Amino acid sequence: MNFARLLVGAAAVALAVSGCTATAPAESRSSPTTAPSSSLATATGTPSRILTGTFVSQAAPTNGEVTLAEKPGSLVLTLKDFSTGAGDDLYINLNPGAMTRNSAGDDVVENPNQFQVAPLASRTGTQNYDLTRMIDGLPEIHSVTIYSNKSREAFGTANLQEK
Repeated sequence: MNFARLLVGAAAVALAVSGCTATAPAESRSSPTTAPSSSLATATGTPSRILTGTFVSQAAPTNGEVTLAEKPGSLVLTLKDFSTGAGDDLYINLNPGAMTRNSAGDDVVENPNQFQVAPLASRTGTQNYDLTRMIDGLPEIHSVTIYSNKSREAFGTANLQEK
């Protein structure tokens, strides 16, 4: 079972990496929120949905907004006014769970399953990632994490809420 999950995850990463691009800033009409809420529906025939969130620092100072926008046949993740601390092997992970505070007072993602979707293109600035190839296999998403594979630490996480 773990091997199958690993194989599916590796295939998703390989597909997502080929669609990663950094672009000019996109306009935002309202500010994002950090409370967990609805998750992203992934069927290509659904109406447009937009999930937004604001990063909360964890292992490194991480700031900015994230938007996950789904339209029929399209899924795009945008980091706006983004910055994170120095680190190696940084990736963007999508999480089925939201970030909460545990009994020790640490910020943790309540569901440890993660979907690594793309290497972080830059530690600063506005960036867009085309995740359209992941639509069919993507579960409900409640948060986005910037994760260092090298140090095995979450640099920052943003809970998503439907806009």
